[in-house]
Amino acid sequence: MNITFLGEALGLLFISTLLLRIAGKKSMAKTTYSEVIIVLAIGTTMGHATIKEHKFWQIIIILTCFIIYLISIQFLQLKFKKIQRYLIGNATVVVRNGSIVEGNLKKLRLTTEQLEMKLRQKGISYISNLKTATIESDGGLGFELMEHAQPLTQEKILEILNENKNGNTLTKNKNESDNLFNKVPGI
Repeated sequence: MNITFLGEALGLLFISTLLLRIAGKKSMAKTTYSEVIIVLAIGTTMGHATIKEHKFWQIIIILTCFIIYLISIQFLQLKFKKIQRYLIGNATVVVRNGSIVEGNLKKLRLTTEQLEMKLRQKGISYISNLKTATIESDGGLGFELMEHAQPLTQEKILEILNENKNGNTLTKNKNESDNLFNKVPGI
């Protein structure tokens, strides 16, 4: 039994995953590279199966390998942060303290206009209101508003009411380590 087709299939999956990783975040919004590759590979393999390029049992083995590959990649990403960083990537800072980080936009191959579109879609009118904005590994936009631009929360209203009632200021120190943007490299 010749099993070279199995090695070829797994090699193709690995190379395709790496190529999509190189393609960048904005190309693959909302899905991981491995998931896209598996979907494409399954579709292509099923297309080849209909024209009988391979025997039925070979197709079943290939499709099974695709699923095992995807599950293995997902498991490895959970276990090893380094693998996750290389296959999925990290968030990239594109706005810091109200200013666009041009170098990171260039790395992402994202124009200022495209960034502005993402910001408008999130309801942000002024870049100067952003403390931090990131392009996440799935292509989405994450942001943290400057204190003066943050919406009024129930906690803040109660604090103001209590301040007026007691004539003193209650301050609650938020734990900085809870801030999600502190986990993004380069901030």
